Amino acid sequence: MSYPALRSNGLPLPLTERYVGALATTPLAALDDGRAAARLVTHGYVFLRGLLPRELVMAMRERFFELFPAGFVADGDCRRGAFGAASPGLPAHGTQGHPAHHFVRSDEFLAFAEHPLLRAASERLLGGAVERLRRTPVRHFVPGREISSRAHIDGTYVEAAQADLLTFWVPLGDCPLSSGGLVYLEDSHVEADVGRRTRDIAPFDRADDRRPLTHDLRWMADFTGRRWLVADYAAGDVVVHTPHIVHASLDCHSAEMRLSTDIRYLRAGTHYDPRWRGDWSADDGY
Repeated sequence: MSYPALRSNGLPLPLTERYVGALATTPLAALDDGRAAARLVTHGYVFLRGLLPRELVMAMRERFFELFPAGFVADGDCRRGAFGAASPGLPAHGTQGHPAHHFVRSDEFLAFAEHPLLRAASERLLGGAVERLRRTPVRHFVPGREISSRAHIDGTYVEAAQADLLTFWVPLGDCPLSSGGLVYLEDSHVEADVGRRTRDIAPFDRADDRRPLTHDLRWMADFTGRRWLVADYAAGDVVVHTPHIVHASLDCHSAEMRLSTDIRYLRAGTHYDPRWRGDWSADDGY
């Protein structure tokens, strides 16, 4: 495999077979014959290339970047979404007054999150009726800033059993490795106590929030003996993962900004934190 240099939160992840492997794809037909559901149980994720129409995803990307002040997007090309220049005076990402805060409340985005293809996939993977969690974060990373999602499990933030909750990670636009997509720690969903085992020894850069496991992906690979699985994503691709698989993201080094959303479906009738019934705000504390 040949990849660009990989970094996460400014720290390198060696490009060797010991540390990096390929995220395996699952054919869309496997959703209908049960193979995808079986793979989800075995490996904690399914990578579905082209689940969503590319044009729909690119239109959502364009809508998002159209909300920013002139100059933020290079050449005004909101579909490409290359970084132009910082916009002084914008509130923090996802807070009141920021474009992302408005975006997740728009009719267009709410319809996208409820897309029939996503709902149908979740019903097949969970084996029955589902409910979508309304709180739907949008992640946006700008090149040159060594800020990424730290290694974590979703179960720390949304309490649910492995068999009841699914996260659909949807890149809003093409997302090669250089743009900083998600990476998954291979078969880590079977280590239910990984948080307890790493809590007091893992390198950590966020003293005010102990929910992530670590910001050092190489350390996590060394500690667990597992590899990080990576992929070049295209608009329309979706990765579905369970609440206990360890995942993180890479730093964005491409001109094109990384934009993505986390859409979650839960088995109908399953109890969950009522705060996830409201719209996402980056400062809501959970």
